[in-house]
Amino acid sequence: MIASNESLFFLHAVVGGVALLAAARLGRLYVVGAIVTCTILMNIAVQKQMSLFGMTVTGGNVLFGLVFLGVDILNEHYGKRVARNAVFVGFAANIFVVLMMQFVLHYAPADGDPAQEPMMFFFNATAYPRIVCASMASYLLSQLLDVQIYQALHNRTGEKKLWLRTNASTWLAQAFDTTFFTFAGLWGTVITTWPEFRDAVLFAYIIKIAVALLDTPFLYLTKTAPMRPRQKPTVQGSN
Repeated sequence: MIASNESLFFLHAVVGGVALLAAARLGRLYVVGAIVTCTILMNIAVQKQMSLFGMTVTGGNVLFGLVFLGVDILNEHYGKRVARNAVFVGFAANIFVVLMMQFVLHYAPADGDPAQEPMMFFFNATAYPRIVCASMASYLLSQLLDVQIYQALHNRTGEKKLWLRTNASTWLAQAFDTTFFTFAGLWGTVITTWPEFRDAVLFAYIIKIAVALLDTPFLYLTKTAPMRPRQKPTVQGSN
């Protein structure tokens, strides 16, 4: 029996959260590696559309939510500078993958090669340059916004109200990301009317909020003794 999309969505978020929890236990370099992996995968998965809770969404939402969780883990345990650097590493890795794949795509394929056509669909940045640029800009700006808001709230709340700083920073940054990408990447082509724009932003944002709520317990678990990061955290600061 094939599981429903809703069941798979929940399982997807939980498995991803457990993986990030394990990475956090091992140390910050593992979390950075997980962030980079999710950043690359989400730009592939986002090209798949599916129905979830009666809404049409993309397959990259859970992975994008996991990037936010990873960045928040770094911000919580190692500070703003480490979290921000991880965002830049993920951004650079994504550009590198896109660039390298352009070379792969332009090699003349062998006769009967079955991979060229699907690879062109997933990795051909020249076919949809506006969407590619909008996606990368949206990722970078929203993640940096998340880091800034999280740290500002951490400075105000100290070790209290972890739920507030992780959800508030993620929700605000996700609102920016969803609105920015939908307008910069899709307006005038895929989306041509304001009702379509409103629905696209609203549906995507609802799913992203759901992912953030599912991920919150995993951030709390990184504060418990058994799952606390092995590497000694740096002093928190606003630098």
